[in-house]
Amino acid sequence: MVVVAVGAVLLSIAVPSMTQVIRNNSVGAAAEVIQNALRQAEGEAIRRNGEVDFILTDGTPSVSTVNSLTAKVDGDNWAIRMADSTAANRYVNGISTSQMSSDVVYQGPAGVRFNGSGRVLDLSSAPVGSKQIFRVSRTSATVAYCVFVTPGGAVKMCDPSKASGDPRACQPMLSASDCPAA
Repeated sequence: MVVVAVGAVLLSIAVPSMTQVIRNNSVGAAAEVIQNALRQAEGEAIRRNGEVDFILTDGTPSVSTVNSLTAKVDGDNWAIRMADSTAANRYVNGISTSQMSSDVVYQGPAGVRFNGSGRVLDLSSAPVGSKQIFRVSRTSATVAYCVFVTPGGAVKMCDPSKASGDPRACQPMLSASDCPAA
């Protein structure tokens, strides 16, 4: 009985903290997916020598919906597609947030466009003059991450809760207001 009681106490302590660890890890995984998607979009633009969009959208990304997807600031899902609506194989990749977790939240611009040289443009093909920042968080998680793209096309993920000097930290590359901690 004593062993069962001690086990029950330990389990009651461990389960809530494990739940938090799982929530926090899903935020990190979602941020890594965004980072890899931005790199994929850049690589696809260079490979095809054409303009490729990475967009946030509320639509469900797929080959059949690629032409109807609308870029939206703080969209629920993301997609990668050729900017040219007549291009063959226009759809490159995409994910619906519900595939990861229904309460992951993406905050950021409606999207970015990479040209054939890997440079970053806005969705109207005008050059951008500042970093494009995507913040990834989750309801009830105690962490948030930012993924940003520089005008030259460099993609980086950072943790705003880390102190400057830590290689995972956002500062000094981003200010605290650019990417607030959870």
